[in-house]
Amino acid sequence: MTGHGTTSRTTTWLQRLLVAGGVLAAGYGVAGLVTDPSVAKQPYLRYTLTVLLGHDLLVMPLAILIGLLATRWLPQWARPAVQGALLVTATLTAVALPLVLGYGRRPDDPSALPRDYHRGYLIAVAAIWLTTATLLALRAARSRRTSATQHQEET
Repeated sequence: MTGHGTTSRTTTWLQRLLVAGGVLAAGYGVAGLVTDPSVAKQPYLRYTLTVLLGHDLLVMPLAILIGLLATRWLPQWARPAVQGALLVTATLTAVALPLVLGYGRRPDDPSALPRDYHRGYLIAVAAIWLTTATLLALRAARSRRTSATQHQEET
Protein backbone atom coordinates (compact mmCIF):
# COMPACT_ATOMS: atom_id res chain seq x y z
CA MET A 1 0.00 0.00 0.00
CA THR A 2 2.78 2.42 0.89
CA GLY A 3 4.48 1.87 -2.47
CA HIS A 4 1.28 2.69 -4.36
CA GLY A 5 0.85 6.00 -2.51
CA THR A 6 4.47 6.94 -3.21
CA THR A 7 4.02 6.18 -6.90
CA SER A 8 0.87 8.30 -7.01
CA ARG A 9 2.63 11.25 -5.34
CA THR A 10 5.59 10.88 -7.68
CA THR A 11 3.29 10.81 -10.71
CA THR A 12 1.40 13.89 -9.51
CA TRP A 13 4.67 15.72 -8.83
CA LEU A 14 6.00 14.76 -12.27
CA GLN A 15 2.78 15.86 -13.98
CA ARG A 16 2.91 19.22 -12.25
CA LEU A 17 6.56 19.64 -13.20
CA LEU A 18 5.80 18.85 -16.86
CA VAL A 19 2.83 21.23 -16.94
CA ALA A 20 4.95 23.97 -15.39
CA GLY A 21 7.67 23.34 -17.99
CA GLY A 22 5.11 23.52 -20.79
CA VAL A 23 3.63 26.75 -19.47
CA LEU A 24 7.10 28.29 -19.14
CA ALA A 25 8.03 27.22 -22.69
CA ALA A 26 4.78 28.65 -24.09
CA GLY A 27 5.33 31.87 -22.14
CA TYR A 28 8.86 32.15 -23.49
CA GLY A 29 7.55 31.71 -27.04
CA VAL A 30 4.80 34.30 -26.62
CA ALA A 31 7.24 36.75 -25.00
CA GLY A 32 9.63 36.29 -27.92
CA LEU A 33 6.83 36.80 -30.43
CA VAL A 34 5.59 39.96 -28.73
CA THR A 35 8.99 41.56 -28.09
CA ASP A 36 10.85 40.70 -31.33
CA PRO A 37 10.38 43.58 -33.78
CA SER A 38 11.43 41.45 -36.75
CA VAL A 39 8.49 39.05 -36.33
CA ALA A 40 5.26 39.86 -38.16
CA LYS A 41 2.49 39.49 -35.58
CA GLN A 42 -0.49 39.46 -37.95
CA PRO A 43 0.00 35.90 -39.31
CA TYR A 44 0.26 34.52 -35.77
CA LEU A 45 -2.85 36.37 -34.66
CA ARG A 46 -4.78 35.22 -37.75
CA TYR A 47 -3.65 31.61 -37.20
CA THR A 48 -4.62 31.68 -33.51
CA LEU A 49 -8.05 33.15 -34.21
CA THR A 50 -8.66 30.72 -37.06
CA VAL A 51 -7.77 27.74 -34.91
CA LEU A 52 -9.79 28.91 -31.92
CA LEU A 53 -12.86 29.93 -33.91
CA GLY A 54 -12.61 26.95 -36.24
CA HIS A 55 -12.47 24.61 -33.28
CA ASP A 56 -15.22 26.28 -31.24
CA LEU A 57 -17.60 27.08 -34.08
CA LEU A 58 -17.05 24.15 -36.45
CA VAL A 59 -15.16 21.16 -35.07
CA MET A 60 -16.74 20.89 -31.61
CA PRO A 61 -20.38 21.36 -32.70
CA LEU A 62 -19.84 18.83 -35.48
CA ALA A 63 -18.24 16.34 -33.08
CA ILE A 64 -21.09 16.79 -30.59
CA LEU A 65 -23.72 16.33 -33.31
CA ILE A 66 -22.06 13.18 -34.66
CA GLY A 67 -21.71 11.80 -31.13
CA LEU A 68 -25.38 12.52 -30.42
CA LEU A 69 -26.50 10.83 -33.62
CA ALA A 70 -24.25 7.82 -33.00
CA THR A 71 -25.56 7.43 -29.46
CA ARG A 72 -29.18 7.80 -30.51
CA TRP A 73 -29.22 5.62 -33.63
CA LEU A 74 -26.60 2.94 -33.12
CA PRO A 75 -27.17 -0.17 -31.02
CA GLN A 76 -24.97 -0.45 -27.94
CA TRP A 77 -22.78 -3.20 -29.45
CA ALA A 78 -21.96 -1.03 -32.51
CA ARG A 79 -21.05 2.22 -30.75
CA PRO A 80 -17.43 1.50 -29.75
CA ALA A 81 -16.42 0.40 -33.25
CA VAL A 82 -18.10 3.37 -34.94
CA GLN A 83 -16.73 5.82 -32.38
CA GLY A 84 -13.24 4.41 -32.90
CA ALA A 85 -13.57 4.67 -36.67
CA LEU A 86 -14.82 8.24 -36.37
CA LEU A 87 -11.87 9.14 -34.14
CA VAL A 88 -9.33 7.55 -36.50
CA THR A 89 -10.98 9.21 -39.53
CA ALA A 90 -10.92 12.61 -37.80
CA THR A 91 -7.26 12.19 -36.87
CA LEU A 92 -6.35 11.10 -40.39
CA THR A 93 -8.25 14.05 -41.82
CA ALA A 94 -6.48 16.52 -39.54
CA VAL A 95 -3.08 15.15 -40.59
CA ALA A 96 -3.87 14.72 -44.29
CA LEU A 97 -5.85 17.89 -44.96
CA PRO A 98 -2.86 20.15 -45.72
CA LEU A 99 -1.54 17.56 -48.18
CA VAL A 100 -4.93 16.99 -49.80
CA LEU A 101 -5.40 20.75 -50.17
CA GLY A 102 -1.91 21.03 -51.66
CA TYR A 103 -0.41 23.46 -49.13
CA GLY A 104 3.28 23.68 -49.93
CA ARG A 105 2.95 22.54 -53.55
CA ARG A 106 4.90 24.76 -55.91
CA PRO A 107 4.83 24.64 -59.70
CA ASP A 108 8.60 25.26 -59.87
CA ASP A 109 9.33 22.26 -57.60
CA PRO A 110 7.57 19.13 -58.83
CA SER A 111 9.17 17.03 -56.08
CA ALA A 112 7.26 18.97 -53.40
CA LEU A 113 4.15 16.92 -52.62
CA PRO A 114 4.59 14.58 -55.60
CA ARG A 115 1.89 12.01 -54.73
CA ASP A 116 -1.83 11.80 -55.39
CA TYR A 117 -2.89 12.70 -51.85
CA HIS A 118 -6.61 12.80 -52.68
CA ARG A 119 -6.58 9.17 -53.74
CA GLY A 120 -4.36 8.11 -50.84
CA TYR A 121 -6.68 9.81 -48.36
CA LEU A 122 -9.76 8.17 -49.87
CA ILE A 123 -8.07 4.75 -49.83
CA ALA A 124 -7.13 5.18 -46.17
CA VAL A 125 -10.66 6.28 -45.21
CA ALA A 126 -12.11 3.37 -47.17
CA ALA A 127 -9.77 0.96 -45.34
CA ILE A 128 -10.85 2.38 -41.97
CA TRP A 129 -14.54 2.01 -42.72
CA LEU A 130 -14.20 -1.37 -44.46
CA THR A 131 -12.44 -2.68 -41.36
CA THR A 132 -15.16 -1.14 -39.20
CA ALA A 133 -17.92 -2.64 -41.36
CA THR A 134 -16.28 -6.07 -41.09
CA LEU A 135 -16.02 -5.74 -37.33
CA LEU A 136 -19.66 -4.62 -37.12
CA ALA A 137 -20.78 -7.58 -39.25
CA LEU A 138 -18.95 -9.97 -36.91
CA ARG A 139 -20.43 -8.27 -33.84
CA ALA A 140 -23.92 -8.33 -35.36
CA ALA A 141 -23.62 -12.05 -36.07
CA ARG A 142 -22.42 -12.67 -32.52
CA SER A 143 -25.24 -10.53 -31.13
CA ARG A 144 -27.83 -12.50 -33.14
CA ARG A 145 -26.35 -15.80 -31.96
CA THR A 146 -26.42 -14.63 -28.35
CA SER A 147 -30.03 -13.45 -28.71
CA ALA A 148 -31.09 -16.73 -30.32
CA THR A 149 -29.37 -18.75 -27.58
CA GLN A 150 -31.01 -16.68 -24.84
CA HIS A 151 -34.40 -17.00 -26.56
CA GLN A 152 -34.01 -20.83 -26.74
CA GLU A 153 -33.03 -20.99 -23.06
CA GLU A 154 -36.12 -18.98 -22.06
CA THR A 155 -38.52 -21.27 -23.95
